Amino acid sequence: MCVMEVRPSQRASTIAQALAHNASTLDRDLDMFIEVLSVRKDFETLASVQAAQAEVHRAYANLLEIFGEEVAGEVADSDGHLPADDHGHERTFVGQAHHDAGLARRFETR
Repeated sequence: MCVMEVRPSQRASTIAQALAHNASTLDRDLDMFIEVLSVRKDFETLASVQAAQAEVHRAYANLLEIFGEEVAGEVADSDGHLPADDHGHERTFVGQAHHDAGLARRFETR
C-alpha cells in the first residue's frame, strides 16, 4: 500500500490530491480483496466488501472534484488565466493539475 501524507501546512489542492490518491490505493486493495473472497466463495463478506468499494468510488470522485476546484482557485488570476509553463505558454487546467500532482509526490510514503 502506498500512502500520501497530509499535513495542515499543505495547500488545499495538495491535501485533496493526496486523499484522492489514498482512496485510489484503497480501491485497488479492495479489488484484490474481492478477488480473494470470490475464490474462497465467501459471498456474504464479498457483498459487504463490494458495497464498501462503491462508497470508496464515490469518495474518490468527490475528492478529485475538490482537487480540481482547489487547483483552479489557487492558481487562476482574476481573469481565470492559469500561470505560464517554463516556455511562457499558459498551462491548461489539466496541465496545471498534473504539475501540482507532481509537486505532491514528495509527500508519498510506503
